[in-house]
Order: sequence, then structure tokens, then C-alpha cells
Amino acid sequence: MLLDNPFTNDRRVKREALALIEIGFKVQIICTKEKGFSEKENDEGIEVVRLLDNAIFDPKKIFEHKKWAKKIVNDFHFDIFHCHDQTMLNMGVLVKKLLPTIPFIYDSHELFHSWPINSSNFESKLLMIKSVLVRKYFIKRELSNSKYVDYLVTVNKSLAGNLKEYFKFKNEITVVRNCPEYASTYTKSTILKDKFNIPAEKKILVFIGANIYLNSLNMEQVFEEFKDRKDIEIVVISAFNDHSKQVMKYIESKGIKNVHFHDKVRPEQINEYLSSADVGVVPTWNKSDLSYWYALDNKLFEYIQARIPVLATAQPEYVNIIDAEKCGVCVNADEKNAYINGFDKIISNYEFYLTNTRKTAENLSWENEKKHIQNLYKLISNG
Repeated sequence: MLLDNPFTNDRRVKREALALIEIGFKVQIICTKEKGFSEKENDEGIEVVRLLDNAIFDPKKIFEHKKWAKKIVNDFHFDIFHCHDQTMLNMGVLVKKLLPTIPFIYDSHELFHSWPINSSNFESKLLMIKSVLVRKYFIKRELSNSKYVDYLVTVNKSLAGNLKEYFKFKNEITVVRNCPEYASTYTKSTILKDKFNIPAEKKILVFIGANIYLNSLNMEQVFEEFKDRKDIEIVVISAFNDHSKQVMKYIESKGIKNVHFHDKVRPEQINEYLSSADVGVVPTWNKSDLSYWYALDNKLFEYIQARIPVLATAQPEYVNIIDAEKCGVCVNADEKNAYINGFDKIISNYEFYLTNTRKTAENLSWENEKKHIQNLYKLISNG
């Protein structure tokens, strides 16, 4: 596998790798270097090789890319080649050209060709224009590279349908959702109420994400709708960085008092933190960008495994799970007070939604989902 990060906390890739080891494969992950991490290590049977540097992201450094491709072909021995996301698709194509008979898998974690650029993240207009032009080049490159792909993996049915048409892909696409492992034991925590001195009688709406941004996830509407509710507190669990600081400044500028920020937590702590909330929110409402419209956020599965009902927007993949399983409420965010009305609907019939969430947790688990990637590899091996 080729990966465009140092494999320090990529749970989707780790889950896939362990699922393949489970059925008898040897898995090597060639990824980027990171200060403080060894260039080679064994992670639960996964051979991790941190070989690449940031030049991998620079399209002008094609000579270095070709040199790495030759090194991969010469130094590693493999029967199947699996690349995660579009940067490594490009590297994979260089390898594929050297080894044209090796089965080549592209694992697209998102809809890259419809992924928007957040203009609020740029300090100058010139930088934004440059970024837009580079993005257009990468989009064109991904489409061109797709013709070398033998097997395609992605994260949900909506993306699979779009990619099949966009790439004009002839083979069946394998869908592997990034569901967490089933938490067979469950204890409701009070950690968020304890940390933020939230009274026991108040309800908590939680948002978790690797990052939180202004003007992209629609959290501004959530904050505005809930700001006058004295019985509800919002907790945001996300990395403390420049992006979250922008959101904090927004909260302060609006005089919103019932929002708390917590730094990101370790994967093994997620259930404990989320279980101390009452409802988890998936607020993204963006009908113009297909990457958001067809999204299936990992946080949805995290909330379900923590046994808290989900308040989400009525996008295709959320509706397919939440409405079908009745483990929460999907809302049309264009309607006034959509989020707060959805929250009240959940709370007013909480035991119903909680019971369904517990049932859903067992079905929407990695133990069931990993079979899809395992079956694909069995098919390739027997082919």
C-alpha cells in the first residue's frame, strides 16, 4: 500500500491492512516520513516503511517521483499494489508503468474532483488563485491516471456511482465504509460534564472531527440556533490549531456562551468522550459541492458506536442510515431552526432513538464491513 501520510493515526488504512493480514496477506505500507518516527517499524504485523518526503506533493518534482517508483519496484516484492487517494494514485501509476501486470487498486477516500477550496483559509487572493490552478491540474491528473486502475475502492455507494461514471470505470467498485469496531461493552461516561462543569440536568450536543473550519461544515448555523438555549451545551472535540481558533473567535464575536472546545482525543478515548453526550451532530449542508453532499462522515459511525443518537442533515448517505435505522433525525438545514427542532425531536422520544442506536451499532461495525475488502482481495488472488 502507498499512503500520503506517515501512518500515525490513519484508522481506515490500518483497519484495511489488518483485515488483509487476517486472511493471510503480508501487508507493507510505504508512506511519508515524519520527525520523531522511525523509518521502519512493525505495527501489529503491518510492515511500515516511511520512505517518501513532502516532494511527493509537488507536481514539479517528477524526477524524484520516478526515482521513488523505481526504488519501490526494485526494493519491494509484491503481488498487489494498493494506493490511497489521488497523490499516491499518481505514484502508483508510475509503478504500474514499470510493472504493468501487477493488479492495481485505487482507494479513493473522497470525491476529489468535487472537493471545494475554502477561500477563508488564504491570506491573499494571489495564493488562492494559485491554489485553484494547482487543484485543477490535480483533478485533470487524477482523471488521466484513472485509466491505469484495475480495481477501485471507495467509501460509500454515492461516491461509487459518481466515480464509476466520472472515470468511465468498467469493473464493479468495492464499497468499504470506515466503520469503527463494535464496542461490545458500553458504559455511559460523564467525562464532558465533569471537564466543563456542566450540570447533570443539561443536555450535551457533541461535534467530533479531526478539524473544524469556518464556512464549510455549517456549524455556524448550529451555534446560532442553540445559543439562547439554557438547557443545552455544545462541545466541539477537534484539534486545537489555527482553524479551530478561527471558530473560537467567531463564537466570541457572536457572544455565544454555551459552546466548549476540547482538543482531539486518542482513538481509544473516543467512545468514552462521546458517550458522555446526549446527541451527536453531523451538520454538513452543502448541496453545491458533491464531495460534501455525498459525504459519509466517520463521526456518524463514532456516535453510533458510542450509543448516542445522531442529528444530521438530510443528505443521501445519512438518510440511508439514520432514517432507515431510526437511530436519529435528519433535517433540511434550509428550514428555520432545523437543527434545534431535530434535537428536540430526539430528546422528546429519547429512549426510542437510543434503543435503535444500540441495535444499529452491532450492524454498522468493522467486523461486518471488512468482509468487502477481504472479498475483493480473495477475488484478485483467485483471478
